[in-house]
Amino acid sequence: MEVTAVVLYDGALAQYDVEIKEDGNCSAYLTNYKGNQRPPEQINLRKEGRSWVSDVSEKNLLDDLTYSIELKAKSLLERKRSSEHPAA
Repeated sequence: MEVTAVVLYDGALAQYDVEIKEDGNCSAYLTNYKGNQRPPEQINLRKEGRSWVSDVSEKNLLDDLTYSIELKAKSLLERKRSSEHPAA
């Protein structure tokens, strides 16, 4: 599944296409940014319990990105984490 996440980074909007994989891992790819200091081009992240872990150290970016992902794909992420069958 793929969702689009838009976050504010250094005063400008950054748009990421986020691929949610079968194992619950996510890869976010920067697709649009018009600010001066570019955010990371690719971010790998996964949800562990109620927290997210990532390969970026910028907490505000991670918090905003994961919030946007959860708004759009919460039910899918919950199923991946709990291994429930979608028809259950």
